Amino acid sequence: MTNSPSGLRVEVLTEYEWPRLQSIRLTALHQDPSAFLFSHEKEATYGEQEWSQELSRGQWNIMVSDHKDIGLLGVTREETMSEQECYLEYLWIAPEFRRDGVAALLLETVLARLRASGVHTVWLYILDGNYPAMRLYQRFGFESTNERLLLPDHPAGGEELLKLRLD
Repeated sequence: MTNSPSGLRVEVLTEYEWPRLQSIRLTALHQDPSAFLFSHEKEATYGEQEWSQELSRGQWNIMVSDHKDIGLLGVTREETMSEQECYLEYLWIAPEFRRDGVAALLLETVLARLRASGVHTVWLYILDGNYPAMRLYQRFGFESTNERLLLPDHPAGGEELLKLRLD
């Protein structure tokens, strides 16, 4: 757990905290449906097994303010990845906490932990048109790889792969 001067803290979910992951992801999908690939309708049907599997895919960092979960950032790996690289996914901050540096604090905390653990390369996909997130990632040094995925069934139409070298 990391505490910030503003009273916010970042907690990493444990293997039994799938209900917290469920709650914050469903809230994020409900409040910002166009910001994610998955839908609230789909994830709302998940049971304990699906949420436990989702939790086990990686490390889920939760930003907490006054005992309320207000932000989320996942760290995941594909099976073929080394321990020195990972993906960030599902960055979300509750609307009433946006534009106050909360997303930057969450991202900074997670990147510092990754750097300390020996991670050298961080990847993430960003949906087309998500300009606030793009500005945030660029401030932290993420750069375009010029690789894109087309998403014909998603309103964004596509997503771009970004990369950050931590070493």
